[in-house]
Amino acid sequence: MKRTLEAVVAALTLSAVGCVNNATTLAIAVPSVTATPLHDEKYDSVDDLINPEDIQTLPKMSYMVISESKYKTAEGEEIILHSFGSTVVYSDIGKKTYLATANHVVENENFLFSFFKGRLEKVSEQFYLLEDYEVDVLHETMRRLIESRVKQGVSQELYAEDVFGNRTVPANYIIHTSNEMASILEVLKPKKIQTVAQNETGDLAVIRVPRLGHPPLPYSIGNAKELQPQNLVFVIGYPGALLENLTRGYITRASDSRLVRIDPETNFIFDASISPGNSGGGIFAVRDGKLELIGVTSAMYRGNNDMYIGVKINGISDVFKGNRIRCTKGWTCNLSQGQELNL
Repeated sequence: MKRTLEAVVAALTLSAVGCVNNATTLAIAVPSVTATPLHDEKYDSVDDLINPEDIQTLPKMSYMVISESKYKTAEGEEIILHSFGSTVVYSDIGKKTYLATANHVVENENFLFSFFKGRLEKVSEQFYLLEDYEVDVLHETMRRLIESRVKQGVSQELYAEDVFGNRTVPANYIIHTSNEMASILEVLKPKKIQTVAQNETGDLAVIRVPRLGHPPLPYSIGNAKELQPQNLVFVIGYPGALLENLTRGYITRASDSRLVRIDPETNFIFDASISPGNSGGGIFAVRDGKLELIGVTSAMYRGNNDMYIGVKINGISDVFKGNRIRCTKGWTCNLSQGQELNL
């Protein structure tokens, strides 16, 4: 089975790599400009000055994150779970790429425990970063496995499963696929993620991988404290862990509600559509036509009026100083010495 899987993954990898540079670009309609926009150094609410190529480059700065968690039940049965999220490039330093994401994307143990409604023994947990061609290979391999079982008369969709063996169609972004997805990841060998710094309360994290071959960043790091309602934003991520998706919307509130978060000033609300799997993906505002990374996707609240929550990038900017990270209150860092992490 593993040899067959290796052959399928190898073939799909070659196919995906061969066509990755021919991906269809996002079509951006450039509105006609009737008057010369003002350069007021504030975040924009219109897109008159944006270079369409900058927007088209955003997906190349976004990556899927997969966590692979292994647990044992009281009976000794091993259970493998995979959860999905997104991340965005923050900076390149030396031979490493540092990315921003939501903390819950790279620390989901508590969620998994509550999901199982029981006490499990954690065996291991590993986080991977997947580039677009690797995401394509993963999906296509899973699709072929499912199609093969359907032809054999065995219905095997992706499912979530609790300790009692009850299955449901994927709950949120937790998917249990027995050993299959683990085997595909083993053959695919995506980059392993190292978590550098985490802020659990603020839901922010800095992660790193060997330097990625992405184009020059089409954005700078912004200051989300200067956001105002109706500022234009672009949001990138992997909704449903299915595909990379770019949506557009506006800031609807520059701070969160105290009923939602303890510190509302570290968050904001926007209306660009997202789904589970978008967590950790980049949120970009526009200042005088230039893109700025101003936050990452953190949460969504469903109700009469859906709310999408972003965490301001300022939390990372406060600790990420040049080629070092200075660990401050609320942050847990993988420190090299004292309270400072040299990168």
